[in-house]
Amino acid sequence: MHLRAHPPHRPVRRVGLGLLAAAVLVGTVAVTPAGATTPVATAQDATAVTATQSTQSSGSGFRVLPYIMEPSDESADLVWFSETEEPGTVVVRYPGEDSPDMTLTSEPEHQPLLGYTEAELAQDIDGLEQGSWLKGADNYKHRVTIPNLEPGLTVDYAVTQGSQTHESTVTTGPGADWDELRIVAFSDTETEPYGRTEHREWEQSPVNGYTEDSLDRPGEGSAWDEKFGHATRYGAFTLNYPLDQDTALQENLKHIEAAEPDLMLVAGDLAQGGGYQPGWDEFFGYFAGEHGDLASRVPLLTALGNWETFASINGGYGTAEDQSPAVISRNKYHSYFERTGAGADPENAQYRGSYYRTDYGPVTILSLDSTNGLPDEDTRTGELSGEVFSGDDSNLTDENLSTDTQGMFTMETYTEAFKDVFPGSNDEDVDLPNFNEGTEQWAWAEEQLADARERDQVVLVQFHHAAYSNGVHGTPPNHEHPDNQSGTAMRAYTPMFEDYGVSAVISGHDEMFERSWVDADGDGQGFHSFDVGVAADGLRGEQLAQNEDGVYEPLRFNSSSEWTAAADEPETWVERDGVLQLEDGGLHYGHLQIDLKHVAEGTEVTLTPVYVFPELDSEYNLVGTERRVYDDVVTFTTDRDGADAPAPAPEDFSDNLPGSVYYAPVRWMQTEGVTTGYADGTYRKGQEITRGESVAFLQRYLAPDYTADPAVAVFPDVPVGAPHFTPIAWAADDAHEVTTGYTDGTFRPGRDVTRSEFVTFLYRAAGPEDFTAPKESAFEDVPTSSTHYEAIAWAASEGLVNGYTDGDYRPFTPINRGEVAKVMYQYDLTTTD
Repeated sequence: MHLRAHPPHRPVRRVGLGLLAAAVLVGTVAVTPAGATTPVATAQDATAVTATQSTQSSGSGFRVLPYIMEPSDESADLVWFSETEEPGTVVVRYPGEDSPDMTLTSEPEHQPLLGYTEAELAQDIDGLEQGSWLKGADNYKHRVTIPNLEPGLTVDYAVTQGSQTHESTVTTGPGADWDELRIVAFSDTETEPYGRTEHREWEQSPVNGYTEDSLDRPGEGSAWDEKFGHATRYGAFTLNYPLDQDTALQENLKHIEAAEPDLMLVAGDLAQGGGYQPGWDEFFGYFAGEHGDLASRVPLLTALGNWETFASINGGYGTAEDQSPAVISRNKYHSYFERTGAGADPENAQYRGSYYRTDYGPVTILSLDSTNGLPDEDTRTGELSGEVFSGDDSNLTDENLSTDTQGMFTMETYTEAFKDVFPGSNDEDVDLPNFNEGTEQWAWAEEQLADARERDQVVLVQFHHAAYSNGVHGTPPNHEHPDNQSGTAMRAYTPMFEDYGVSAVISGHDEMFERSWVDADGDGQGFHSFDVGVAADGLRGEQLAQNEDGVYEPLRFNSSSEWTAAADEPETWVERDGVLQLEDGGLHYGHLQIDLKHVAEGTEVTLTPVYVFPELDSEYNLVGTERRVYDDVVTFTTDRDGADAPAPAPEDFSDNLPGSVYYAPVRWMQTEGVTTGYADGTYRKGQEITRGESVAFLQRYLAPDYTADPAVAVFPDVPVGAPHFTPIAWAADDAHEVTTGYTDGTFRPGRDVTRSEFVTFLYRAAGPEDFTAPKESAFEDVPTSSTHYEAIAWAASEGLVNGYTDGDYRPFTPINRGEVAKVMYQYDLTTTD
């Protein structure tokens, strides 16, 4: 790409948003809506304070580091915040020797709603020095558009604000020329200073809490309880989780960053109250601040959650008489995440990008606003839109489908408060869209889905309130066991999503990690619906209700549920070093990894539920966290009709029970089609494996579509049509060179394969690049002169194999079927990472 030299200049202005009072400067809109004057907070606890009242002095650098906004195949914006009115500069360095740097200058805009309130300045938080979490009082927003971008381009940039400079990169979407794309999705970060010390409740299934051989969790008064505390859930003692919220989010983001995603989706509830400024300070500390700068190079696509209308200590949701806390909270969110580009609704600029579209290579992502529906509903007042009913959602009909997702305020009270907060505004300026049929958002969503389908895009949708859930918000307000913040009303979109081939819907709110398969019309095609609300806050189980005997049991309103971490991943506790330790299972913090791969027949989509497993020492101090994957990985090929119905997972082998160290590896082999086991339903983990069986496992995993020449036998002892003929032909193929057999020309398929032979087969098949074996062996019985030394050294360096406690590897010992599964499973995790 060749560019002409440009002098430093002001960014290009975006125009055409006449409904907004202030001019649009590179996508930045002043807080004040059409015809309004400076915002006035009418709630006493929500009054912004002046700079002189802050307990922290203002700095001349960044308050929030640069983060990427409105990414596409050909554009991207940078947004950052400072505490002074000084303009910042951006130097963009384009690739290529003939491409000169470009310098951009920002136009700072004061954000009066982002100042601290009297309540925030006076707040005391247990475990923290008073006011130590506060920053400077003033917030100035900077936003620039990076020009001259094209698909698949990575440019370096350096932003200077005052005395500080931050450098990073931005990459545009790949356009039509793409191979792979990775998206990470999560929800309910709910950041706040108190999260630095708070350990949340850790619910456990009352019906599937433990594996068969597990010990019970530590109890009341235990060392665990003394260190982390406990809560009471459904009248029962419940442990608190070992990671505080601050550590949980940092560890979660560490593993997300290692996965090198192209995009991040955050489906609402970003801070612990949109009207609570310290919560926003904490949020950006993780993504564009003191703890990390991932958002400086990986775009954040966010949705509005219920906490985005909650002001925390500044008045909560407000009252019917004064709903201003909700208005101020929502408009604080707009200050950070306003969309005004091509993805927003140009006909309804008053919503300021509350719902918007992002196109990034092969994927179209619709971010919807599930905050409010009509008619309003409220379980507290009995204002409901349908008759009360009981049971699961098989009783849910169009007539009794709820219409609202929150009963904390009405459209009327919010509208009146908006006009009070922004004097001079009118009803048409109100920034709260409704989501029901007949609304602007509904019409816009259908138009975007129709266009995306016409373009054969993979379509993902995100909004906060999970429409399909067995969690605490899973039942509608007109249910026998009602919820006043239920996402059930968002099921109104299900027919539209099915008609236009949506592949997956990402939500949060219930904080329990759940996947549902939705195929309402029964045609075998539908979409996967996720609650990914396990970023860093609560760790909730299923909604429980008392039966006739007064015993709590799962309510399970959502009959579309396929998997939940809380109900389908029982815990395994063991005693180690004299204390109880969790070995595996249970509900943990994590995220959903969405991998798209370009294949001949369309796009292969893999949905991987990842959890962050804490490793503790004998005093329950955190040693580190490990990236693990739940047993619900889903892969499908999508086309214009959406996702195909997932094939049912095979039943576990009868001799592979949860709790075994081989359970996950063998289960992975089974679900990936690497093995079907024996006719009696067993896998036989302890049985030794033959050379023919071992290369069959490798071929099914690494080259499942391989076809052998049916007329050519490579080895005399493996004739055409012999068992494992195709895998052995693959292994001997010149393109793979997994094996050449023995010196007498035979392969000996029925002979047991040894520990050294198997890792050598895998090493040759994997073909690792740039591996150099160390000069000294890690195992006493594997000299560097061994034929298998390089392969064993590679496998050890990748963590695929371990030696014995005496320091030996025992290369000539036969390897059993369980050990083979473990090596292959670990290799798959390594390559996935």
